[in-house]
Formats: sequence, structure tokens, C-alpha cells
Amino acid sequence: MLAVMQGHMPSELQRLIFETAARRDRSVARQLILVSQNVRTWIEPILYECIIVRSQQHAEALFKTIAAKSQALGSFVKSLAIGDSVTLQQSKDILAACSQNVVNFAVWTNSRNPSVFLPFVRSLSIRRLSLRSTHSAELSVPLILLAALTHLMILDGPYSWFQMREAVQDAKNAINSGYPSAAAQFRSLTHFATCSQNWGNTQSLLKLAANLRYFIVVVSPYSKAAPMIAQRIQEIGDRRMVLVEYSPTIESWESSTRGLSSSVWERAEKLVKDGYFAEHGDVRKWNP
Repeated sequence: MLAVMQGHMPSELQRLIFETAARRDRSVARQLILVSQNVRTWIEPILYECIIVRSQQHAEALFKTIAAKSQALGSFVKSLAIGDSVTLQQSKDILAACSQNVVNFAVWTNSRNPSVFLPFVRSLSIRRLSLRSTHSAELSVPLILLAALTHLMILDGPYSWFQMREAVQDAKNAINSGYPSAAAQFRSLTHFATCSQNWGNTQSLLKLAANLRYFIVVVSPYSKAAPMIAQRIQEIGDRRMVLVEYSPTIESWESSTRGLSSSVWERAEKLVKDGYFAEHGDVRKWNP
């Protein structure tokens, strides 16, 4: 069948069919790169569009793959996630090799400040950033990265946030404190998600981020705190706010990034569009 396709179909149509099949199933993608050199050229970038480095062993395997195949493989990466046991030095090397074209970056860690990785990101095109750590941390996002973000997720913690404090202070005092203005720092942000531990400390974004359209409070499925948070959102009355149930794991991030499940962002967009402030509960829809 593949021989018939290659012999009788236009190259553009062949490529579309192969790329669609590869994106639906990575195991199919690995088989397709064996068909021909042309097909390999089409499919290999898809195999490396999304990389999740969960462990030190994964990091070493990635380095070997890049060294054996081509340094250019790193330029294929558009979504990149780093897990808890990857060392800081390995993370620096991964970011040096693979982050130049990254649009979506995530850090899932328990023992470190997730923002320590951010100064080593090479991409100027990052639009989505997800940070999760159970480590109490002082977050600091490089300003050039922060100003470009459209989607920002900050989970667990608890955190304090350097730029947030400075922006709030700058807005209150209306003076030049030596830092970019609040509007400049958050000018691109349209989607923000945080957890119940941090949502009270980050509500200032509703005023600071002029283009913010979705403020998402994330709770674990069946969370006992969900009804209380939903009630508080209703009391605040800002229709950009919405409560979403989500399991904050690197697996769920991967699934939504690969298009295998709906993302937090997509679910929040639909809820807000349909007039809801909470995904579940007895009272969860705004009054007309």
C-alpha cells in the first residue's frame, strides 16, 4: 500500500497523510521513518516536537540520540518538560541543545525552585510556561520571557513571586522603581492558572495583566476545597475566573500537549464561554 501511495500520489498529499498518522500514534511514526529517506525527512521532526525528560537516565539517552543522529534534532523541539530527578547540569545541557525553538516549557519538580531553570532557556518564542514544585520557593521569571508569555501555570508551592511584588508596588506608588512597568511585564498574558495555595496571592494579575482573559484556579479531582473556592469566585464576581479540576502530573501535561486530551486552557475557555465559574458543583453558573 505504501508503495502504491508513493507511486501514484502527489508528494504533498503523501506528506500530509504520513504526518497525520505520525502525530496520532508515535509507534506508527517510528515505523514510518523506515519507509524511505523522504518520509524520514518528513516524520523525524514530529518525533522530537515534544520531549519529556523524566529522569537522569532519560537525559543521558537524549544526549546520545542527539550525538548519534544530528545536532539539528534539538531544533525540532517545540514542547519540552523536565522532571524532578534530572540534575541541574543535565537540565542546562538539555536547554542548551534543545530549547532554541521551544514554545511550550514545563518543569515538574519536588525538591527545587522551578524557576532556577529559566535563565538557561534559549528560545525567544516561549509562549506557554508551566511550573510545579512542592518546594517553597521565591519565583523569578526572566523579564524577556515573562513579557512574551501568553499562558502561565504555577502549581503547588507555596511561592512568593518577585515580579508580582514589584509590579504591585509599582502600580500602587505609580513611580519608576527601576523595573519595567506592570503592564510591560504582563502585556502578553491571556491565560493564567494556579492552585488553591496560591490563588489568593496572585489575584493582582486580574488588574495588572491588561489582556488577561482567563484566571483559572486548579484543584485536584474530588477536592473538598472546591465548593468553598467556587463560592469565593462567585462572590468576587469577575467572569474571567473559573475553577477547573485537574491532576497536575507530567503525564497529563504530555497528554494535552500531544493533543490526546483536552488541556486546562481548552476546558477553561469552554467553561467561560458557556457562562460557568466552576466545572462541578450545585451552583456553578453565573447569573445572566
